[in-house]
Amino acid sequence: MNELQVRFIRNLAIVSTLVSIAGLSQHFLLPTTTTPALPWLILLFILTTFTLFNILLKASEKKFSLFANYFMAASAFKLLLLLIVITIYLYFRKEDAFRFVVTTCVLYLVYTIFEVFWLLKINKQK
Repeated sequence: MNELQVRFIRNLAIVSTLVSIAGLSQHFLLPTTTTPALPWLILLFILTTFTLFNILLKASEKKFSLFANYFMAASAFKLLLLLIVITIYLYFRKEDAFRFVVTTCVLYLVYTIFEVFWLLKINKQK
């Protein structure tokens, strides 16, 4: 594991801890606005962000066109995976639909910004 991956993992852990603290705070301050699936959503985003970053890191070592193709495919895969998760969850938990979708969108935004920041770091180092 190279130094860039170690820094990425450390920063992913920091961001995930901050997101977890924010979610826990929201749960205690405004319990009716928090979905019970929040810990699982955070775990899902940690795993997808980590996996996709490593795939894109390996692709960046090759041609830029390959990296661009991998990035587009990874983004499409991530969105498709989230749509499947949302659909399955909403099928079984209709009463939690709004909170779950809003939470998923917010987490998607946070982790996508984090991922793009790190992908720009990869590009800058090349």
